[in-house]
Order: sequence, then structure tokens, then C-alpha cells
Amino acid sequence: MTLDERALTDLLEEMKDAPEVYRPSIFWEQLAAVGVRQLKDSGFENFKRTVNMKYFNWNVLGIIRHQLLPVLRQWLRHPDWEIFTAEFPDYRSGRPGAKTFNVVSAAIYKVYVAMLWEYMAARDPLGLLKSLPEPTCGNPSLIRYKNQWVSQDVCNSVHEFYSAGGHEGVNAREWNVAELGAGYGRLAYVFLNALPTSTYCIIDIPPALNIAQQYLTEVFPKEKVFCFRRFKRYEDIKAEFESSRIRFLAAHQIELLPPKQFDLFVNISSLHEMSYAQIENYLAQINRVCRGRFYTKQWRVSRATVNGFVIKESEYPIPPSWTTLYHRQHPIQRMFFEALYQV
Repeated sequence: MTLDERALTDLLEEMKDAPEVYRPSIFWEQLAAVGVRQLKDSGFENFKRTVNMKYFNWNVLGIIRHQLLPVLRQWLRHPDWEIFTAEFPDYRSGRPGAKTFNVVSAAIYKVYVAMLWEYMAARDPLGLLKSLPEPTCGNPSLIRYKNQWVSQDVCNSVHEFYSAGGHEGVNAREWNVAELGAGYGRLAYVFLNALPTSTYCIIDIPPALNIAQQYLTEVFPKEKVFCFRRFKRYEDIKAEFESSRIRFLAAHQIELLPPKQFDLFVNISSLHEMSYAQIENYLAQINRVCRGRFYTKQWRVSRATVNGFVIKESEYPIPPSWTTLYHRQHPIQRMFFEALYQV
């Protein structure tokens, strides 16, 4: 399956006409260019080994430097030697440009993912890890552990699901969730499975929005999907948008949404990659369209210095009307913070 190049071209053209505050920052312009090139070289069928390595799927060096110790400490408290039985059969991708592991890095990677799975399994009251295998679409780096296929993406997404309070929506009649900058839609995969009556709206820029749209459409073939399209008034798409369970919007289209329709709004590791004016604008829009909570997970100190400024976790322009439910160092990715606000 190849990426729909016509849909990608339409979105790229649409973004050229978007207001300046919604156009990609310098960081995102560079990242998007790399992503488009990777998709052309290695195909959509390998995006989890190419584009996703710039989203939130960590390579071995990033694992060792930034997140191995918390998971290792947890394992040392309750050692389970079964982690060393984990298998990584396809550590060589077989495609030029796609992520490939050598024997040593593959050994480290599979043991870490098994430890991460154990860490989250102890904090997973709904048992999501055992019921949500990593979809094979995109050629992920899959680890065989305890008779199932597991990945760090699913483990991290389950953690974010609980941190955002997703488990509170289990008994709700309907939860409307929105995510700004969703990568390929890994967190949406968890929410849509865990909360069968939920809806999920992804707001993003190309090529991430295109990848997420094609990925989730394939993973959820029976769900009604509102695909990205150009529109000027919400009233023109209202019926189809609200009757769809999975929805995709370009970044600037957030302004066309009516107020107070989302129970939860999420942003993971992308606010810090914007200009300060963009951060202010998106938080103002989230304040307008969200009627519930906002969950965010960002670098404690910005790493997108190409944008011309550095932002620390205490410097985000959170609206004064919001109530901080928690603000803490992330327990796994210790160079990140996570926070939950009542909007």
C-alpha cells in the first residue's frame, strides 16, 4: 500500500494558503521535507521504520540516554527473568533507508521493550497491553514477548492514555477526543479500542496528517472516517463530521470548529517545536474548543532551537483560567514533563 500522493499534494497546497500562525515552523518544515523524502524512498509500507523514528519511537541510543534507568529500576525491584526470552526476529528491515538494527542493538532493544511492557503491565488496570497488539501496518519493530507482539509505541501510548485520564471515559456514553500533532495516530489507536463509544479528531500538518489518515483508515476499516478536505464553514461539513468516529483536519481548520466540543484535548511532544506565537495561538484555540481537560507531554527544555528560541516547562503560556490537576516529570522519559489541566 502506497501513500495517497494526491491527498498529500492537496494538503500541502492548502497549507500554503493557511494563515502564517498555522504554517509549519522552521523545525517542522525541515522535518516534513525529510518525511516526504522517506515516504518516497521507502514507501508507506515501511513508515514505522522511517518517518516514525522522528516521532516517538526511540532508537537504542535514545533509550539508553533518556529512559532506560527508570524502567530498569522498576525491573530490579521485581525481577522477572522472562524478559530475556523476548525475540526480535525482524531487526533487519530489508529496505534501503528503513531502520535496521545490528545484533547488539537488537538485543538491547528487545530487552528494553520487554521491560517497558512489564513496567506498564503493572499499571494497566484495564489490561490494554494484552488486548492491543501493535498493528503490522507500516512494518513496525515488533518484539515477540509472552506469546504476543509488543512495541514501545503501544506501551508509551497506553501510559499516555492513563495519564490523560482516558480510563475515566470507559463508562461514558461518548468521549470526544482531539489531538494536535498526532504523529501516525498511535495514541488514537489505543483510545478508539479502549473506548468503543469515543470519537477521535486529529489536527495536524502534512505529511503526518496524511500518514495518520491512511493508517487509521486501514486499521479501522469498519469505522466511518471524515477525511481531510477543504471547507470554509463548519455548517457545510457538520453532519458528516459529527457522524464520523475518526476525523482529520488541517491545522488551521481548528478555527472553524464550534466551541466546547471536546472532552479531552491532547498534545504530545510538538508544542515545543513551534514558535512562541504558534504555542500561544494553539493554547487559545484549545481553550475555545475544549470543554474538559488538556493533557500535554513536552521536553522539559526545548530541543527545537532551529526555531530561534528555547522554551522551558515553566514558560508555556497556560491560560490563567485553567486548573492544574498535576504537573510532573515524566516517570519513563525523564527529560519530558507531563501535565493535565481542567480547561
